[in-house]
Amino acid sequence: MTCREESVVYDEFRGELVCLDTGEVLEDRLVDLGREWRSFDSATNRERAETPNTLKVHDMGLHTEIDGTTWIGRRLAELNNLSRVVSSDDRKMVKALKLANDVINRLQTPTAAKLKEEVGLILRKLVKSGVVGKRRLNAYVAAAIIAAAESLNVPIDRRFVLSYCGVTVSELWEAMMKIRRDLGIVKSKTYDPRTLVVTLSHKAGLPTQVATLAIRIVEAGRESGALLSRGPQGVAAAALYVASILMDIRKTQTAISRSTEVSEVTIRNRYKDIIDGVLVEVNL
Repeated sequence: MTCREESVVYDEFRGELVCLDTGEVLEDRLVDLGREWRSFDSATNRERAETPNTLKVHDMGLHTEIDGTTWIGRRLAELNNLSRVVSSDDRKMVKALKLANDVINRLQTPTAAKLKEEVGLILRKLVKSGVVGKRRLNAYVAAAIIAAAESLNVPIDRRFVLSYCGVTVSELWEAMMKIRRDLGIVKSKTYDPRTLVVTLSHKAGLPTQVATLAIRIVEAGRESGALLSRGPQGVAAAALYVASILMDIRKTQTAISRSTEVSEVTIRNRYKDIIDGVLVEVNL
């Protein structure tokens, strides 16, 4: 009896081709040409042979891990770590990536892993170009984090990044200009206000219905042109303020300003833009 092609399955544990219709083993002892190791962290994680390369560490994850539970193991691990950092560029990358990873971990963003990879790529290009020195290392790390967040459309607290890195606004500006204008490593990109609406609504303690209506207000404002060339954070905060009024969930401009870290003046100006340029229909 022949077996239909769609009924033939491969049993990866036994190395057999089995027919589902008859239960017949069509072929056995098949050689698995894949790699020799795989992780079983989850049903969807089928990585084999080794962990994937990563830009979060200076050697891209291509190093040897030594068990440090014994005295000899700890000594060998120390010597191995010293041998991993050879050139001055490696030392710069180690310091820069350590600071960047610490900052991103404290930001507590759900896309931290992707953000670390993007920051690692930017820092690697910066170090390779030779512009990163000891004095401006923190400034370039802060600029790389902010630029990567903008590129991935991930909202972050810029004030916290500057404070943790110990960088002034002027130092950040110089580093950003070097990254974007002089070296062309990252192209300028602004946040989508709709993404910020969700984040800011959680900070302000507003329900999902308000955030949904605020997103619709932002979309209507962009279509009408009333909110073009406006700062995304101010637009998102003002849209939440208007939506809270329409939903009869009263939040003062002061309360929204404190929770979203957007100034009252900015919220007031964007509120006027929405009221003057966006048609809002209210069904009573």
